[in-house]
Amino acid sequence: MDLADLVSQRGAVLLDAVEAHFPGARDHADATASYAFGAAVELRFERESAEAIRETARLHEVGMVYVPAAVLSQRPDDRDADGRALIDAQPAYGAELARGAGVPARACDWIAASAERFDGQGPAGLAGERIPLEARIIRIACACDRTLTAPHQSMSAAEHRATAFAWLRVAGGRELDPRVVEALTGMLDRVTRR
Repeated sequence: MDLADLVSQRGAVLLDAVEAHFPGARDHADATASYAFGAAVELRFERESAEAIRETARLHEVGMVYVPAAVLSQRPDDRDADGRALIDAQPAYGAELARGAGVPARACDWIAASAERFDGQGPAGLAGERIPLEARIIRIACACDRTLTAPHQSMSAAEHRATAFAWLRVAGGRELDPRVVEALTGMLDRVTRR
């Protein structure tokens, strides 16, 4: 069994748990997985590796089961320091939870490292190329889904997409890997123009 199949099989129960704890989490997990797969393909990963990134991205927030529902339901700007700390720690919790469920160590390492920032301001202080590329892809895929699904009542869909892509590009070099941002946004631009 290849890595993608192992991650998918062993992670299914974790996805069920996080969805039961925080309804809608599966939709975000699936969207993040799709964006991660697209970015991996755009970056010329072999299909098997791109599929492993996709399945691991699906599990990137399973650590949310350790965050109280009251904290999860708050808007990010409304969370106090304790709530933000719980959210920030969830990738490490998720990696340990996945490890306990039998998800291969390599995928668990990507889940944990998805909390790292490209500029080194993440929990372990890893920066740039020291962060596994797979984890950088997962972080950007998550950010892409979050920005594209943010409320946008006063904008057209095209304006909202352009604004979301501009935010991702600004975050490139700081929070996000600019090369991966360009790969994903470039691919999405081509797909939406068809």
